[in-house]
Amino acid sequence: MKLDVACAAEGADYVAHSAAMLHSVLASNRDHEVHVHYMHGPDISEAVERQLAEMVELEGGQISFLRIGSERLEGLPSMDFSRRATWYRIFLPELRPELDRILYLDSDLIVRKSLAPLWNLDLSGVWVAAATNVFLEHQLYRPASLGLAGPDVYFNAGVLLMNLAEMRRDDRTRALLEYGVGNASQLEWWDQDALNVVLGERRLRLARSWNAMNAYRNPFTRNPLTRWQCLWALRRARVRHFEGPDENKPWHVSCQEPDRHLYWDHLRATPWRPIQAADA
Repeated sequence: MKLDVACAAEGADYVAHSAAMLHSVLASNRDHEVHVHYMHGPDISEAVERQLAEMVELEGGQISFLRIGSERLEGLPSMDFSRRATWYRIFLPELRPELDRILYLDSDLIVRKSLAPLWNLDLSGVWVAAATNVFLEHQLYRPASLGLAGPDVYFNAGVLLMNLAEMRRDDRTRALLEYGVGNASQLEWWDQDALNVVLGERRLRLARSWNAMNAYRNPFTRNPLTRWQCLWALRRARVRHFEGPDENKPWHVSCQEPDRHLYWDHLRATPWRPIQAADA
């Protein structure tokens, strides 16, 4: 089976993080043909592309690079909360016209099990499949401020199975661009807000194990699952997502997540292997 996996990176640090994520994808899916579609801007050189290609091919995968010009992001918000690269995914329906679907993965996650059951989901009539987001109490106002029904309909964009065929047919890239530029000053969570407003009407809800977030461990989150169910979801995570502020990231010195070793285990198998193992 062929799995088409997309990711995006900006800056040297996130190249390393994306390499760890991609290594986890390849290591967990050795029975499948994995093709990586790597989106980046002009800040990433051909030399770095070669390093990534060597790693992916050594692990049995294939990779192609999609260089996104800065002019395509004109008018889109991209300061403070996230980098410009987070918007690249909205162009995938146009960038990969030969594909009917693609799995987009953030760089701050680690894949633990085969992606085949996720890849094979029926996407008939939907634009995207994604897991419902988890909110802190002071964030609960966000969906309503975007005109959405409430927190339960708002999804996290770290793991997106995208129906490219349906998105192309319904001109979703143009709709996302227009919404992002037209509402730039109102978007707090940038492209994730835009994706929810523009695609949320036709979203398939994913099981939480496909996007097991740090927030499951936070007792102050607004979550329909019980505390025990949240911890069980983390234990059984098929994709472990280290979402949130800098200190939540597994590479941050202040990270307290007990699963952070998953990131370091995979990073050590990449060209960006840390010099001192004590960093983990």
